[in-house]
Formats: sequence, structure tokens, C-alpha cells
Amino acid sequence: MTKMWIVVSLVTLFAVVYHAAPFIGLPDNLIIGMFILSPFLVVYMAYVILKYGKPSAHTFDERWYEDRG
Repeated sequence: MTKMWIVVSLVTLFAVVYHAAPFIGLPDNLIIGMFILSPFLVVYMAYVILKYGKPSAHTFDERWYEDRG
């Protein structure tokens, strides 16, 4: 379970840095490299969430919105 939150946090941090990269002044080659790398990180994050995530105990008809702990 902890591996999932580490991966989600790191990929989210990567996305924030990627979106801020032009304003920070990172070189264009690094931004392009981050652009090429980002789909692989998102797919890996989705894989980790699907493999290690805990499924909901409720159906969609029981609770159409479940963002509670």
C-alpha cells in the first residue's frame, strides 16, 4: 500500500515540475525529454494503482460519489 502512495506522489511531483519548467527556466531539451517520459510514468502509475489499490466495497448504485475515507 505504501508503494502506491510513493509512486502517485512522485509522478504528481514530476507533473508539477513539468508544467512549471518553462517558467523556472529549464532547458528546452530537458522539457522535451520530460514530455516524452511523462506518458510512461502515467501508465506505470495507473498500473500500480490498479495492482495495489483497494477496490471499493460499494457499487455505483449504492454510492455514486465516494471520496470519503
